[in-house]
Parts: sequence; C-alpha cells; structure tokens
Amino acid sequence: MNSDYKFVSTDASQITARLIASYESYTNHTMQPGDPERLVAAWLAYAIMLERIDQNYVGNQNIPSRAEGENLDALGKWIYSLERRQAQPAKCTMRFHISEAQQSAISIAQGTRVSDMSQTLVWETVEDTLIPAQSLYVDVDVRCQAPGTVGNGYAEGQINTLIDVDNVLYYTSCENITESDGGAEAEDDETYFDMMRRSLDSYSTAGAEASYIYWAKTVSEKIVDVKAIRPHQRAKTTIPVYTGSDGNKYAFVGGEYLYEDSLEVYAKGTESPAVRGTDYTVDYTGALLKIALTPNGSVATANEIDVDIEQELAGHVDIYALMEDGTSANETIKSEIAEVCSDDYVRPMTDYVTVKDLDVVTYDIDVTYYLSSDSGLSLTDIQTAVNDAVEEYKVWQRSRIGRDINPSRLESLLMAAGVKRVVIKSPAFAQLRSGSVGDVPQIASVRNVTVQNGGYEDE
Repeated sequence: MNSDYKFVSTDASQITARLIASYESYTNHTMQPGDPERLVAAWLAYAIMLERIDQNYVGNQNIPSRAEGENLDALGKWIYSLERRQAQPAKCTMRFHISEAQQSAISIAQGTRVSDMSQTLVWETVEDTLIPAQSLYVDVDVRCQAPGTVGNGYAEGQINTLIDVDNVLYYTSCENITESDGGAEAEDDETYFDMMRRSLDSYSTAGAEASYIYWAKTVSEKIVDVKAIRPHQRAKTTIPVYTGSDGNKYAFVGGEYLYEDSLEVYAKGTESPAVRGTDYTVDYTGALLKIALTPNGSVATANEIDVDIEQELAGHVDIYALMEDGTSANETIKSEIAEVCSDDYVRPMTDYVTVKDLDVVTYDIDVTYYLSSDSGLSLTDIQTAVNDAVEEYKVWQRSRIGRDINPSRLESLLMAAGVKRVVIKSPAFAQLRSGSVGDVPQIASVRNVTVQNGGYEDE
C-alpha cells in the first residue's frame, strides 16, 4: 500500500509557533520561555498535533490505496461493489468403494465426512452422489472443514478414513485420488486493493484480455499471474491448383487472421519449400490468400501443392494461470477458472475458453561468491544475506509468466548482500515466451541450487 498522505501538518514546532504568535498578537505581550503561558501553548500544541494525526488517519482511510482492514472493506463494497475474498477450503476428489456391485444405486449423502488416518483434518462431500448400479465405486469432490492453506498438499491416498460409516452401505474403503489444493487464506489488503482496480476491467462484454485476467484471479488468492491469449496454430494442408482465364495457375487459402509472412509452399509430398518471388507470388485481400504460381518455377506444373501457414484461432481464448509457488494451476484450479470464465455473464457467446498448462523451462543456480578481507561483516552474517538473496531471486524469477531467466538480477541481489564479487556459472540468460504472439507462454522453474563461498580477497 502507498504511504500515508498528510492532509494537515503535524509538526509540533509549527503549531506551537502559531499559538505563540496568535497569543502575542492579541495581548501585545511577548511570551518569554519561562512564562506559564508558554507551557499552556506547548500543551495545546500537543493536543492539536494528536487531533491532526487522527484527521490524517481518517482522511487516508477514505482513500482505497491507503485504507486498511475493515475501512478498506467498506470502500471496496461502496465504490467497487467488491467484497474481500475470505479464506477458502482445500478440495480434492474422493473415491468410495463398496464390497459388491448392487442392483440399485447406493447413495452417499452430502456432508459425509472423511479424514486421514490420524484424523488431523476433517473433509466432507460437497453434494449428494450415487454409486451407480452394477458399479463398485464412485468419485465425489470433498472440501476441508478448516478453511485456509492448512488442507493443501495431502497426497493421493492420504485421506482414507470414513468417519460417517453409516452413510455408505456396503462400504469397504475410500481414498483421495487427487492431491488436495485450492485452500487459501483471506485476501490481505494489498491483494484486495489490486482486485478492486482490476474489477474495473471486468465490465467489458467484448472478451477483453483484462476481463479474463480479472475473473481468473477471482478463483484463488494464490494465483499471482494470468495470461489470456488468442492462440495461433500452423496448419499444413494440400490444396488444388487452378488455371485462370489468363492461362496462369493459382491456388487459394481462405480465412481471416492468416499470417501471410509465415506462408511456406511445397511441391506436393516434398520437404524443400518453394521460393517466394521466384516460384510464386502472394496476395492476401478480403480474407482470401491467392498464391500465383510463376511460369517455369519449381511448382509451375503442379496440380496440387502443400501449404504451411500460421493462423490466429478467432473466437478461441487460452488462459494460463501461475500460482504463488511458481507452478501452473493444477486441475482443480484450472477447472474452477474455466467455470468462472465461461459463465454466461463473463464469456462472449463467440468465445471458446480453454485453461491450459504453461510450458516450464528449468534452470540451475550455480554461483561462487568472494568476500572482501576488510568488509567488517561476520561470515555468518554474509552467508545468511547470500542465502536470503538467492531465495529472493528464486521468488522473483517465478512470480511472472514469461519472465526471462536473468542472471544479472541474481548478481545484483548478491552484490547488495555485501559480497565482493560473484562468479555465476548458471543460470545463463534465457528469453522466455510471454504468449504475446499467440504461442504457449513459459515459466522458469529452479532445479538445482549450488552456492559456494570462494573465500576472502583483497580489494
């Protein structure tokens, strides 16, 4: 949040000076340092200063960028019609087994409770469900009764104890078949304010990128970055060649959002592309790509040609979400994003929305740092600062989709930690895709970390 704005001055010396000047103006008496009135003026100045501090606080609590807690909640509801997201429970999918397939369906009531073997946390089914006739099991979603991140990270099979044993006839066993995730704490002030600003983008009915980003972020506080792109694809097809009334040969590719510069033309079944300008020319007008074959060119006698061209998929929206731990959203979160962004009041009728996984680019950290012999800092302090700098870099590197792997950032953090110089063997700089041209965006993920102390050196 931004620093507080001062509506009125709280400088006690200025207030005291004004009181003294006002007193002397009315009484025509110069107030001496030892006068009793001087003590009264100092006391009044202190009282006025405290009142002005309260005034500044109240003023700042009426500005969304500076308000806190319940005051920010009130502004969010009043100005943006947006409430703070409260803590959300973790979810996963449970599988309930019965001993023998039955002739009729077996019901499992909503609220049926399960737990891990030590019964650390309790989970409950979110809806009524049935084990179908002639089936031995059914899958149903469950949520943790304790909201927050405490329920995240239960591996497959860890939740395997039925508490309400009378709720499932012929019961034999149960287990979670997906890892629990989606639990989140209540939004902090900074995140809540950011969602207020982003909510202004949510009113578009034209499928704006910012609108999809806003709605995707409403799913979980743990989502730190979202990309919504119109995907591109390359398509290689065989098309016929026609002879025009002028005796020249032509081939046609219809469609909007074709990237003319990406076109490659081949003689049918061959791997070597023909040469534009020599073997053929291209005109793209009115959503029709016309390929004119050059007489005596390499494809001049062809009755069919292969064309390979890149095209935007009109009406398609691919959404990618990055979680705070630097990973792509899991299946549970992706499913919730797809549901929210496909709502009739969010998604234009012409859009086809898909939530996909980011491409992961792994990197290693292998650095050696050297200390100045007269730095004055203890070895323990330096090691702690270096480790903190490496952790800060790892968090920074994974916090944005498409953020380039940048060793210069790592070097600057290590130098700020107090080392003399740094030798970085890895990572090397790598440019990551951001999805800006319709391709699948990438994220960086650290693999191995090696940080070595190279010892002391003279300046």
